Amino acid sequence: MSFFGFKTRLKSQPSNAGKLGEERAKDYLQNKGMKLVARNFGCRWGELDLIMRDDETLVIVEVRVRSSAEYGLAHETVNHKKQLKIIKATKFYIQQENWWGDVRFDVVAVVPTGEDKFSIEHIKDAFSA
Repeated sequence: MSFFGFKTRLKSQPSNAGKLGEERAKDYLQNKGMKLVARNFGCRWGELDLIMRDDETLVIVEVRVRSSAEYGLAHETVNHKKQLKIIKATKFYIQQENWWGDVRFDVVAVVPTGEDKFSIEHIKDAFSA
């Protein structure tokens, strides 16, 4: 059920690995100078993992966490269908926030490589609207 596009039902909580991966991605991007605006923004069209600012650009970040690359790389799972969901949710978000500036879509792939160690791949401008 939704009310003006906002989700009104409880959604499933991300796994511990997903939460940790998202936190690692956020820390990585903040260390690169980006600022956190919001996280896990949900609406009827989907969820935006991280919303960041890179100078004057609003950056929508899709975080992908994989335990290994056995079934493909994490960023390869952001297919066309997923991209469309992210774009629709972004359009709703920028309308709600009255954002008129530039928007960029990034993907951050996080793969655990050992105890509390991660490999992080940041793909800027991974796709466009």
